[in-house]
Amino acid sequence: MSASSRFVPAFTALAIALGAAPAFAQKAAPAPAPDYEKELGALVGISGGLTADQAAERAAKVSPDVRRKIAELGSARALVDQAKVLRIPRLDGTLRYTRLSPVTLMPPLDTIIKIIPNQWNADAQLSVPISDYFVRIPYVVDVADASVVMVHLGEQTAALNAALEARVAYYEWARARLQVVVAERLVAQVGATVEQLSALVSVQRASRADLLRLQAQKAQADLALVQTKDALAIREEQLRILIGAEPEEQLAIGEDVRGDVPIPALGKPDDLAREALGRRLETKIIAANEDLLTRTAQSQKADRYPRLSAFAQANYDKPNQRAFGSSDLELTWAVGAQITWSPNDMLLADTKIDDTEAKIRALGADRQRLADGIRAEVTSYVQQVDIARQALINTQQALAAAEESYRVRRELLDAERVTAVELVDAETELTRARIAAIDARIDLRIALARLAHALGQDVQ
Repeated sequence: MSASSRFVPAFTALAIALGAAPAFAQKAAPAPAPDYEKELGALVGISGGLTADQAAERAAKVSPDVRRKIAELGSARALVDQAKVLRIPRLDGTLRYTRLSPVTLMPPLDTIIKIIPNQWNADAQLSVPISDYFVRIPYVVDVADASVVMVHLGEQTAALNAALEARVAYYEWARARLQVVVAERLVAQVGATVEQLSALVSVQRASRADLLRLQAQKAQADLALVQTKDALAIREEQLRILIGAEPEEQLAIGEDVRGDVPIPALGKPDDLAREALGRRLETKIIAANEDLLTRTAQSQKADRYPRLSAFAQANYDKPNQRAFGSSDLELTWAVGAQITWSPNDMLLADTKIDDTEAKIRALGADRQRLADGIRAEVTSYVQQVDIARQALINTQQALAAAEESYRVRRELLDAERVTAVELVDAETELTRARIAAIDARIDLRIALARLAHALGQDVQ
């Protein structure tokens, strides 16, 4: 429920009270008509003030969801680097020193075998995964690249959602600020009427019961003012959190929310939904996830096949096991190739592939659910735009009628043909019409922002 709708009962009660107040002397001076346009104009379109676009841009930069996605993107890129490292042949090296405890050999072994208590070993081994270069590593790198694409799309989606949330919060904050002005004017208006009626009651030209009833309505107006100020404080704090505003930063409405906003020509909801499905990032995320799972299945198939690798070893040891009987440091080497295969790896690979293919099939259901959700979302926001557009037309008509009614009653008051209370009543209706017109313009802006997001028009 909007801030304005919560206070409609209070405004309505005030209008009823003013209309029901007794007619008193024609010469009772009414409260001066407030210049709403001038006062509201001083609050909006402030040079250097905050606009909805600026709020959206700032929110996209400071959103915790966006920051988390950026961190996940860094992690995904690190996985790409890890996958590329697999292309480098593996080199292992070992340096070892061993001190052996003395032992006593039985003759004649004590004359044949010489125990060397200090042993030194320097070993190096190089492994080259030959088959992995063709059937495994390319797919592992592709999987890592697909993960980067998907996480990047998630980051963009989080930024767009944060921007939309900030736009709506901005317009609600602007609405609340204008509502405070209206509530303050109503309090002043009703307070002036109470004072005038009190003066008439003191000379017994008006009923005390009517005065008490109007005083009760004044209390309701005071409560409405407190509620609007509280709503403004909440709206401003929400906006500050979303855009990362510091406590000392002063916020001003840089956008004239009273101005006209262009309404694009909208086609049929079904056509719009199909266009939105092609533009929305959620569609691209599903496609990226499908590509990721497809490449994952291809990499898992490599586990079915034998692995061919080449190796080379170098050993510089004292004593060297291959130089039997020598007590010096000896260098030996070996080169070769090997094929390894395990039926267990093949069975495990089949289960992994089945799991991945099941996830790919599940994405078909996700795609259908997304299409249905976008269609419902677009249809709903198209209707909201239509309602807001019609409300704008109706409130403009009501505002014109209220302004003319007030003008006529003002002239009649000057001719002493109506009471001051009747003029105040017309002034109250004019106030309500003005705030309704402002509400309609803000509601239209919010509806258009949500529709643009639903259609994917905010996707760069």
